[in-house]
Formats: sequence, C-alpha cells, structure tokens
Amino acid sequence: MKNDGPPLSSQPYPWLVICPLRKKPQTFFSISEDRSYKRSIHEFCNAIIRASAQEWLVLEDFDSTDCYLWNPISNDKIQLPPLPNNDKLLCLLFAPPNDPQCRVLFLIHETTPDDDDDENTDDNTDNKNSNDDTDPNDDDTDTNDDDIDNEDSDDGANDDNPDDDTDPDDNNTDSDDDDIDNDNLDDDAVANNDNPDDEDENTPPPALYLCKPGYDQEFHKQDLKTIIGVDLFLGWTVFKGDFYVLTWQTPHILLRLDVDDSSGTISATPMTNQPPYDHFTELLDMPYSRSYLFQSSSHDDEKEVELLYVHILLYGRTHVDVYKITVFRFDFVKAVWEEMKSIGETAIFLDNSYGGTTCCTRGTHIKKESIYFTEGRYLYSFNLETQSISVSLPWPEILVKNPRSYWLTLMATLDESLTHNFE
Repeated sequence: MKNDGPPLSSQPYPWLVICPLRKKPQTFFSISEDRSYKRSIHEFCNAIIRASAQEWLVLEDFDSTDCYLWNPISNDKIQLPPLPNNDKLLCLLFAPPNDPQCRVLFLIHETTPDDDDDENTDDNTDNKNSNDDTDPNDDDTDTNDDDIDNEDSDDGANDDNPDDDTDPDDNNTDSDDDDIDNDNLDDDAVANNDNPDDEDENTPPPALYLCKPGYDQEFHKQDLKTIIGVDLFLGWTVFKGDFYVLTWQTPHILLRLDVDDSSGTISATPMTNQPPYDHFTELLDMPYSRSYLFQSSSHDDEKEVELLYVHILLYGRTHVDVYKITVFRFDFVKAVWEEMKSIGETAIFLDNSYGGTTCCTRGTHIKKESIYFTEGRYLYSFNLETQSISVSLPWPEILVKNPRSYWLTLMATLDESLTHNFE
C-alpha cells in the first residue's frame, strides 16, 4: 500500500475507489500502475456516490435522505431538493451543472418514515461501523475464497439475488455496509424484481424524481409505470444527451426517455422491440444474470461513442459464479443490438450500480479485451476474446468483506487540500 505520494491526477482510465467503512480512509487503486494510494476525503467518509458527470458527483448523505452535487476538484457543492424516505435509490446525472441541459434523475422506492426508521436507520449508521473489519469470519471466508477463486472466479457476488444466498457467514459478515451500497444497488433488482406483486399493496410504486440542480426547488415526480408501462427495468443510462432505459417487456425493449423541460414530465419513445439476447435458449439453464447499460467513453478519438450492454450469466449453488459475459452495442440505424465478439484495444469497467465506463488500453498497462469488476474485496478481469477470468486482491489490508467501491474518472488533479495522507 502506498500511503503517500503525488496528488491523485487525471488519467485516461478510471481510478478504483475503495471505501471500507465510514470515517475511514479510502484506497485509490490505479489499474495501469497496479498501485494503491491511501487518502481520506471527508465527503467520501460520510456519503455514497450515486452518479457522476465529468468531475461532478451526486452524493447521498449516510444519515439522511439528503443528496447534493459535489465537485472534488473545486470543492463546490450544490444542494438538491429534499427526497422522500426510501429503501432503494438509483441516480443518473445528465451533465455537469455548468451545462444548460444539466438534470438529475432519481429512481426511488419510497417508504414510510416508520418503515425507514425500523429497517434502514440502523443499517445506514451503527451497523456499518460495527464489525465488518473485525469479524473473524471475514478472515476465514476470505481465506476460503482464495482457495477457490481460480476455479469459480466469482465468489462473493451476491448483488442480483441476495435472497438466494443462504450462507450464514455472509449474512453476518456482510453487515450493512453492503445494505447501504449493494442493497440500494439491488437496484438491478429495483429494476429486476421477479416478483413485484409480492410487495405490500400500500407501498408507493417506484417513481422517477427529476430536477434541474440549482434552479428547481422541488423534484418533479412521476410513477415509473406510467412512463414505461411497467415498474421494473434491466438498466438505464445517459447516452448522447438522452436518458435510456432497457426493459424486459416487449414490444418496447429499449426506450428513450424524453423530458419536457417546461413541465418536467417524462415520456418514452421505443427504439427497438428486439432484445439483446434470446431468453428462451441462452437463459433456459441459466436463470440468474446481471445487466449493465452504459455509454462508452470518448477518450479514443478514433471511435464514436456507443451505447453498450453487458450481460453476465451466473451459475452455482448461490448463483454467483460467472458462466459467461456477453457484450452488445446498439446500432441506431438498424435499430438492433449487435453482439461484439471483440472489443479490441478497449477495457470495460462495470460498477456496482449496474452501469459502467470504458477506456482505450493503448499506451497503458491495462489489458485489452478486458472487462473489470469487483466482488467484495476482489478485483476480477474477464477476457472477452478468450472467455477466461482472473482474480486478484490488490488491497489485502482491507478486511471488510464487502466494501463500497466505485470507478471514478478524475478530469483534473484532485486538490490535495481535500485529502489527508495516512501513515
């Protein structure tokens, strides 16, 4: 672990930021350098990163439903209107605040204050600080993981189907750092709930909350189902100045969300009725999967940005082992998804909110044809061309079994006045 060194600077690929516990230093890992830097950024100690656009981040405070935009380069902050109590939250940031088209869009599963106090308050505060980094089961579990990683190559992944993971150690050692991060990012499960009818009939339906930061005093609220016809989806993203949603239902598989700025209302325009893959053949024996929808990065001037979809098939006793990863690009001219057998000199980075980013590997030590993602304390790399997977533990000093992690692209050198080095 590198505890000091040069400022955290801009680079053509994202930093992997590991946040083990509240009020603890963060680890910034450079994939190309294979090197870590330990810093303590106050905002990261007290909030969750929900979305980003260039150097601006959308942060959610741990101890409340407050959300705000924050710029780690300038330390500027823009408070957002208050949000309701919720147990699941997803967010997209359309553009940075200096862009006239800047908008922030939330998908929220609202709860009543009583439910939120009972179910979430402890998760969001006390339990997150409790025994994640001291529970001896963590060491035992992680040691066992080391023994099987090269065989199963995906131990610890439990985001899509947490209810299917019956390992009692997982329930005890994941604690609720995972509940704040990964529970909200069951957000694939927000959008991928197989049994939406099982929810309490008194629970408000999932809704979209839209606002223009710095201008709107309150959010424009609209039930998701009134826009896309259902209250679940596979994924969503910002692509070339528009919001897009990928749903299960036909005939509207891929939808563009159109925003009326004057009224704040959202409507949907279908883009295709063709799914990226055939559910009835590919998924017949692999009923568990993960979906990632995102825009490729524009760092490579030779390539046009593309709308990408990554699909991961899972298997195993707890449905967490990676069987296959497939990448698709959307052809807007033909209105079809096309499978990409190769991504060439490109690396894909999948985040825990079921989005992602890319970078050009040319001139770096990052492997081409690679798809990077984290599971618990481990970093995985999947080679699309060879369909092989490898695993590493670049930060062995982090004992928390499921730390929060983010892929963060810095557009400029991070102001050292915002950070503190740790011995």
